[in-house]
Amino acid sequence: MEEIMIRTIFPMSTEYDSNLPLVVKGIGVQNNQEHISRPFGFPYYHWAHCTKGEGNLIIGGNTYKISEGMGFFFQPGIPHEYYATKEPWQINWIIFEGSALPQLLIPLGLEKWSVLMISNFQTIHLLLKDISICLSSESPNKIIEASSLLYQFLVKLKNSTSPGNKDANDKYKQLIPVISYMENNYNNFISLEEMAAIIGVTPYHLCRLFKQAFKTSPFKYLIKLRIQKAKEFLVEIPQMSIKDISEKVGYHDTSYFCNIFKVHEGITPSEFRRMHRNI
Repeated sequence: MEEIMIRTIFPMSTEYDSNLPLVVKGIGVQNNQEHISRPFGFPYYHWAHCTKGEGNLIIGGNTYKISEGMGFFFQPGIPHEYYATKEPWQINWIIFEGSALPQLLIPLGLEKWSVLMISNFQTIHLLLKDISICLSSESPNKIIEASSLLYQFLVKLKNSTSPGNKDANDKYKQLIPVISYMENNYNNFISLEEMAAIIGVTPYHLCRLFKQAFKTSPFKYLIKLRIQKAKEFLVEIPQMSIKDISEKVGYHDTSYFCNIFKVHEGITPSEFRRMHRNI
């Protein structure tokens, strides 16, 4: 893996900056991570990922092996301990706070603490580098700019990670063919039996796998996928009618589609399109 250097910076922020919804409090790299034990947790939100070596993270009564391509996250006040088992254990980290975080982290799936596998490691690493470069600049707005980059980083983290404990990650890998099938056939009727047959399990077992890997059912996952595709059509193809979009994402009853869209998004498809017309 090509090494991308990240400077260690603890930015000085004003009282005005501290009122931002997201605030970077520090960013950096530990080329050989020392033993850290915090029985009372850490005062900030904390993300770290491994670029070299191996170590153990003890959190929530469990021990997790953290190797290259893995990361971990914890919220303030969560007791934890981590240390190297194969040196040098290189860790890149960022700490942050902000009033928006309690609500923002819920849809991002970042719980009180998480151990994650990173599928798009280079992208995540580059975003941290961008934040480091931003905070190293002479820009008078660098704290605000870093806040915007932090938001991008957290969203990208959501799209580039899967559960990092071995059991959950194995289940995620087992479901990849089903997810791929959904993404290629969301516009058609898909039965539970059809999805289960793809990986050779019973419908009941498939539901268990989805619950353990994604904390939702196969059908709820499919609905979210269809809503996501519908939003893309609404914005990217403004001339496409709501009826056509409904059929395009697998709903032949337009009224039902509009109702389920509103349940998930809080607004109708037409309102969503108007809201994003000028973006």
